[in-house]
Amino acid sequence: MKSMKKLISFLLCLIMILSLSACSSKDETATDSNAETSAEANTAAADTTEASTTAGGADVVSDVSATLKIAGPGLFASVGETGTTDLVTGIQLPGYDKVLQRWNELYPNVKLEIETCPWDNWKAVLQTSALSGDVDVLLHGASITAIAEPIGSYLEKNPELNDMFSMMAMRRTEGNGGDFSKYIPYGLSITANPLVVIVDKEIFKDYGVEVPDASWTFDDVLSLAEKTTGKDPVTGNQTYGMSMLEAASANKNYIWASRGFNAPVFKFGKTLAETTGDFTTDATKNVLNYITKLESFASPDYLEGLDTSVANKAENNLAMRISEAPMDDYNQIAAANLLDRYMFVPLPAIQSGDSAGITSSHMGDWNMAVCNTSQNKDLAWEFIKFMATDEVVQQWIVDCNAIPNNLSALQKLKDSVQPDYYNAIESILNQQPLEFCASTNECYDSGNFGTFANDVTSVLNEMFVGNSDADKAVAFVQKNLDDYLSSVK
Repeated sequence: MKSMKKLISFLLCLIMILSLSACSSKDETATDSNAETSAEANTAAADTTEASTTAGGADVVSDVSATLKIAGPGLFASVGETGTTDLVTGIQLPGYDKVLQRWNELYPNVKLEIETCPWDNWKAVLQTSALSGDVDVLLHGASITAIAEPIGSYLEKNPELNDMFSMMAMRRTEGNGGDFSKYIPYGLSITANPLVVIVDKEIFKDYGVEVPDASWTFDDVLSLAEKTTGKDPVTGNQTYGMSMLEAASANKNYIWASRGFNAPVFKFGKTLAETTGDFTTDATKNVLNYITKLESFASPDYLEGLDTSVANKAENNLAMRISEAPMDDYNQIAAANLLDRYMFVPLPAIQSGDSAGITSSHMGDWNMAVCNTSQNKDLAWEFIKFMATDEVVQQWIVDCNAIPNNLSALQKLKDSVQPDYYNAIESILNQQPLEFCASTNECYDSGNFGTFANDVTSVLNEMFVGNSDADKAVAFVQKNLDDYLSSVK
């Protein structure tokens, strides 16, 4: 009997303890729910290993609730939310609603608000949004380091990303304690635009000249341009050996040529004030003279930007043309049923220096950065990482007539682009060093040295028409460079 009473007492105590625990648990849950903040959303976003389920092989994160604001120019603006039709080729391009649908599968409680803008005022739009705290993800925002968050700490937590991409959105700044002499990653490049040379195989055949391949040299470029300039032996039509990037942006030609000839100008210090620049070297003069010589094999319409009016068409008269929008050109060629007539080739290899042997074809990109005024930085990073790695998104990029910067996603492009074109694209993407930026490097810098980029364009155009030579050109650029560097000492 005593044993029975003891047992009953023990059971009653146990029931009371369990009841109190349940009440306590409910109170704590309510308190946690009421205290939820954007900072907690960031923490949850950073750890997605406890996802409740999966979607298409990826973890679903249903315990994070927030709104992410995304703003800027680029691919989202080009295709719109519901898609568009390319007016030149008639190709249907899917909208970014495909991205929204995929994101909602993985983050059902995180709403995306996307505000696109054109390229003509994109910097002002992003700067205004950042100052008002009204944006989390900056589209192409790595270029504005004053409002972008360096992503080095995120990359340290995600080391698997280091070998995944062709390029990283590297920039150079001394802001926020940065070292101006070193590249700092400010974002992930989502798409890439490699420089390619478009070769008209029919014109080469008419002249009895062998088409180039990736092993050609800068001397070969000049020689082939000269051999294919004149009266076509078969058609009798006038042809021109080379059309470079447009004369109005001649500085862009200086980027690939100076890199190819390894003609350094800048010695970067820890700060801009400690940095020096010498534009008067023999190597720099050689680059200017080379570009000017190559221009002599261009159409007279090149200087006015009118020489490409028949490009990618049956009446094309350009044996070679440098393009920074290869997929647009590819689809124009395909729409004209001329894929057998043309091909892509990378620019020749860099002649010397640390990058000797790799192609001098650099790349542009469409990147994404975390806004440094965002209250949801970790979650913003998760979205950027999603855009750069998710399989569904990579297919969407290819379907949008763009080139994914994700190397493993190139297979998707290979399935839709003919080998004569795809092989050059793949070769260029596989050769790019992660720590390189076409807009800021030892040979060229368009953003940190005053009027440098415009000055290079000006002197090249003067040389094209015979109003200047290399000696006068380097003296002009150097004076303005010296004046600018003196102003920041």
